[in-house]
Amino acid sequence: MTQAATGIDEEHLDENALARHVGGEGTEAERARVASHIDGCDGCRALLAALVRTLVAPDAEEPSHRLLPRGTNLGRYVLLDPVGRGGMGVVYGAFDPELDRKVALKFLRGREGSRAGSRTQLLAEAQAIARLSHPNIVTVHDVGTFDGEVFFAMEYVKGETLRRAQRPGLSGLRHTLALYGAAGQGLAAAHQAGIVHGDFKPENVLVGEDGRVRVTDFGLARAVHEHAPRFAGTPTYMAPEHWHGHSGDVRSDQYSFCVALLEAVEGRRPEEVSEASPTQPPEPISLRRRTLPVHLARVLARGLAVDPTQRWPSMDGLLEALREASLPFRRSTGALAAALVVVTAVVWGQHTVWERRVDHELAASAARLPALLHAQIERVDLLVQAGLRAEGVMGALGDASNLDAALGLAEDASREQQLAEAHRTLSSADLPGLRSRDALLVANAWGRVLLDLAAPGAFGAPVPALPLLTQAMEGVPTDALWSSATLARLGLPLVNTTRPDDLLLVSARPVVRGADTIIGLVLTGRWVDTGLLDELGRAAGAKVVLHAPDGGWAGARWSKAPPLGRAVQLQLAGTTLRVLGVRLGAEGTRTPAGDAYVVRLLTPGETGGAGSPWVRWGLLVSTVAVLGWLGLLTRRSGWSLRPPSRD
Repeated sequence: MTQAATGIDEEHLDENALARHVGGEGTEAERARVASHIDGCDGCRALLAALVRTLVAPDAEEPSHRLLPRGTNLGRYVLLDPVGRGGMGVVYGAFDPELDRKVALKFLRGREGSRAGSRTQLLAEAQAIARLSHPNIVTVHDVGTFDGEVFFAMEYVKGETLRRAQRPGLSGLRHTLALYGAAGQGLAAAHQAGIVHGDFKPENVLVGEDGRVRVTDFGLARAVHEHAPRFAGTPTYMAPEHWHGHSGDVRSDQYSFCVALLEAVEGRRPEEVSEASPTQPPEPISLRRRTLPVHLARVLARGLAVDPTQRWPSMDGLLEALREASLPFRRSTGALAAALVVVTAVVWGQHTVWERRVDHELAASAARLPALLHAQIERVDLLVQAGLRAEGVMGALGDASNLDAALGLAEDASREQQLAEAHRTLSSADLPGLRSRDALLVANAWGRVLLDLAAPGAFGAPVPALPLLTQAMEGVPTDALWSSATLARLGLPLVNTTRPDDLLLVSARPVVRGADTIIGLVLTGRWVDTGLLDELGRAAGAKVVLHAPDGGWAGARWSKAPPLGRAVQLQLAGTTLRVLGVRLGAEGTRTPAGDAYVVRLLTPGETGGAGSPWVRWGLLVSTVAVLGWLGLLTRRSGWSLRPPSRD
């Protein structure tokens, strides 16, 4: 038999083990171990002396209750074997043939020759207990007497005592608190019915195989030990008022409950009560320097108060406080954390909705940009076509591109004369729209300048060796964005002064006569200035910024080009911008190569307050930190959403 089975722990014997020893129960080896322990333990010797005075009649040498043989009939019950002996009586297994069920019969100890009035009082106590009905109280089916002794029939619980079921230490805290919480519910129900247990301890609580906790032996300690009320209970768990000769009440059960729970959590009896005996009252229990969770320690400290008026007002109050203490953190802390999560989610949710709306608007604006730039290029085409329709322009270009002159078959004087004639014609022509351009160059088919608004005397000179002009000579219309740096490198003269902060939108168009005869080219340029950008912005619904392949900018100048294809937020000179960029110059779009950005200037209302990145990220970091801290507390406490196992 194990040490736990004999009732011996590492410090003291419990009352049931001593009662079995007094009654002569147990094997020789078990009785020898109990006797050896008693010889070396003053507390157990004192407790044994009190039990002997209680259990053994002063005028007899035998215990007051003789063991009844198996098969004895007690009314409708058939007695089976004894299943336990304690300080208050003997428990037998029994069978109820009428209801075909096994029950437990408990005979309460009494004295030989005790007064009939005492038995009547004992019977009344047992009948009051039988009226209790609660899932956490052992059900009493019947109460009666046999040979002058009071017994009651109760449900037979197959399981173990609370002492065996509980798990010592913080690792088993949640499991232990769940068991004691259920036992406390039984106590609270009894208190509401006006019944005080009087001897709450782990041995008086049964945990069935179904996991249900049931409290037993309500009020029997006071009834059985009526001749010695001061010791009506187990000294280790007795409330201080009992030691001073005062009657106990529901607050006394609180004290016993808290002593048992403290013992269960720490895995050992509190030092202050470990030596308690009928001749040595315990010291007040202190919770200082104990490895208990802070909240649990506060709950137990109040329940263990020496003054009953300082304890919890009711068992329900104690249980509610224990439920709070069983959580890894306070409910108020959890509520604040939940509120922080909600606020963070709302702020980020609103920001996400706003951001998606703004980004959707920017995407719609960016999608319109290629078409808007294409419209600008088509306008150039219309201007060129209108200029070529001016009187004499096409003829002059044809004469200047005479094939004989190009092949050198014509005399030089005749060739130069043709160029000069073409120059005069183009210079005097109306050329509607073209003369207002920032750059205009007209050349013949074999690459000689016929008209350059920026350099009137340059006619007859070779056109600049530019890929853009070469493509135009091959019949391919071409457009490009050039910065002032590129213009300076190429040496292309401009009608208007170079603008370092703008880009020049350059267009080269072939002049075709007939089916496919190229007789010249026209190069035009317009600065992408504020006027043009505003025009594009109004049509696009957002501010427009252009970035040329050579690194030039129009509309803004950023040290680093933002990424394309996704909206980003920029902080520039105290201004917050939302920017979305797209690539220009895709095949088939007839737009110049480069990047275009649509920009929205964010207002203080959109970037300040809850919309501020500092607020949003501060809330997010705080939420993650708080949840991490609560998670750590939860992990350390062993708490989880899953119910504690019954193993």
